Amino acid sequence: MVDGQPPLKKSKSWHDALLEQVEQVKSKHCREEMLNAVFNTWDRDGSGELEFEEVLPHYMKAANHQDLQEKKVREGFDKFMRANSQDPTGGLTPTLFKKWLGSLSDDQVAVQYARCVEGFTEKPYGMNINKAVDKDFEGKSLKEILDSPISTIQGLTDVTQDALALLNLETVRDLGNWRFYLLARAIVTLAEKEDDVHPPAERSMNIREALDREHETKTLKQVLKLPPSAFNMFPSEADDVLKKLKISTIQQLGSRKTFAWANAMVELERYEITPKSL
Repeated sequence: MVDGQPPLKKSKSWHDALLEQVEQVKSKHCREEMLNAVFNTWDRDGSGELEFEEVLPHYMKAANHQDLQEKKVREGFDKFMRANSQDPTGGLTPTLFKKWLGSLSDDQVAVQYARCVEGFTEKPYGMNINKAVDKDFEGKSLKEILDSPISTIQGLTDVTQDALALLNLETVRDLGNWRFYLLARAIVTLAEKEDDVHPPAERSMNIREALDREHETKTLKQVLKLPPSAFNMFPSEADDVLKKLKISTIQQLGSRKTFAWANAMVELERYEITPKSL
């Protein structure tokens, strides 16, 4: 301490901050409200039921479950469902969810609310993809970016946006989920592993459902050189749209890095917690 100056205030630990947050949560919401909000946050697809895949990441993150393997968690989930006369392949309804968490104290439920609903973390989130998006979207959540126009991605201009709109692609999410890009990317990924010097005598591998009839028997490397309209159900006039983006072949489509960014956002957004209100 410097003479004449007050002592420095000791910074609050994360545990203390969490306990303080828990008390605030309990003062505002009853147990029923907290559980409803947690359920709605975990229910990512809005189906009204929690599938096992929606429950798993939250269950595994709990401190006393981190050493469990997914198989053991699945067995426990199935056992709980059967004990409540439910199909193990089904999901948890709000009533079952409250029963499943029935052993938690109000403080433990409040912790789930603080972390899952309010987004309380030990430190501020450190992730960003600023070099992949326009300046106006720096610091935004993946969900916000995915629900925005395609031109949100750096390198994809309004001209690109207008061209892709002709293919019914309006948002970054649409682009990231576009099945023709995903098909093209898969072919690009595996074509380099194709042995065209010593091919097997008997060949059964094919992707005939993805290609027009005249291309069904081509090799992966041959498919790379075809126009995107070689894909089954891909309209031939769409080739002209993609040519405006300098995409003339399936290889060029599957190698477009800005499209890969959109798909990567889609994949990561599955694990993003977005704070929700009651």
